[in-house]
Amino acid sequence: MRRTSLSIAAGLTAVLLVSGTPAQAAVSAKDLPKKGDIVKAFPELADAEFTSFTSTKNSAPGATCDTSEIVKVKRLASIRGVSSAGASFVQSTVIQHSSAAKVKAYLKSYKRYAKDCASFTQSATGGTVTTTLGKAPKLGQSTVMLQQETTVGGVVSYSNVVFIGDGKRSAAVVAIDDAAIPASAIKQLAKVTAKKMK
Repeated sequence: MRRTSLSIAAGLTAVLLVSGTPAQAAVSAKDLPKKGDIVKAFPELADAEFTSFTSTKNSAPGATCDTSEIVKVKRLASIRGVSSAGASFVQSTVIQHSSAAKVKAYLKSYKRYAKDCASFTQSATGGTVTTTLGKAPKLGQSTVMLQQETTVGGVVSYSNVVFIGDGKRSAAVVAIDDAAIPASAIKQLAKVTAKKMK
């Protein structure tokens, strides 16, 4: 496992760099929301640049609040949109795990992270991060919603993540912006993701 010094949302969006190899019943683009689904939930991304990824690596909470661990998974697929100004970022990822137990442990790790890392200082930037558990929508077999505010040099950025667990699959829907993120928007995209991920 490799550790990176990243916020939870940034860690989830930074690991999709290594292509995975196809496997039977592997997750693919068909299991993800489409560009139109993302724009419908986040209209500010109408002019965004969209890219898709596959990987066999995923991010999980690390040993400290400001680190992430890179862990192996069977396969994941992801679509992300970045606004033309670079201020808004939305990503939806579906992950195939080797067992339902690993899915439960994965979601549980983020729920524990929210409690253990309610407030901390990033070692790399000196920024202050606050983390809260949001009111997660009822999707799949279980859901966890994290909301973070990061302040660096007086500049605040916001990130929301909805984790969904269903059988041997999980999903992470991430939104990052320099303005507060409407809960209704990320929940709308999470609902589409939950429907597509099965």
